Amino acid sequence: MPRTLTAEQVEDFRDELCRVAASHFARDGYDAVTMRALAGEIGVSAMTPYRYFESKGAIYREVRARSFMRFGSRVAEAARDVADPVERLRRLFHAYLDFATDEPGAYRIMFEFEPPADAEPSPQDRALTATTWGPLLQTLQDVVDQDFAEGDPLTLAHLCWTQVHGLASLHIANRLNFERSLDELREPLVDALLTGILTRPRGKLRVESLPED
Repeated sequence: MPRTLTAEQVEDFRDELCRVAASHFARDGYDAVTMRALAGEIGVSAMTPYRYFESKGAIYREVRARSFMRFGSRVAEAARDVADPVERLRRLFHAYLDFATDEPGAYRIMFEFEPPADAEPSPQDRALTATTWGPLLQTLQDVVDQDFAEGDPLTLAHLCWTQVHGLASLHIANRLNFERSLDELREPLVDALLTGILTRPRGKLRVESLPED
């Protein structure tokens, strides 16, 4: 008869399984990972992981959700207690790049992998990912409301995100091959984004609202 585990032991095992699975998913991709391989690395029987997660897809969802939780915490901390929206925006850009460089595996799982059919995000998962987008959108809303910029905050948020994401993704993929590193490019990129967006006191970029469908 299997011994009864405490709630703490159960959570410890789930944490360890998610840690190992995150490494495998980021390195090998979803399809190449097997429950048997995860169990073998942890040192348990092939069926043990099923006592904690119903499927590989369930583990993937949990790994992805935990990645977004850590990313959300990093973003929230960067924005906390920063009244000046322009300075807050700068800190958010750096927080995004810091997370991508500190946790490249989690970043790839969050943004570069298509969720497999048996691991489609739930409404709760989608709500979690939205929390990482909220601080950027709110900050750009504040930037516009305080007349530091003109245009549609949602469009501006997308423009900022795609630029910062592009630098992060090229760095993680080792595709920055032309004599500049992420560390050398991050500050110029942030300055260029702010210069392009701000109407006070720097250069002006008008971004009109997108037409509604």
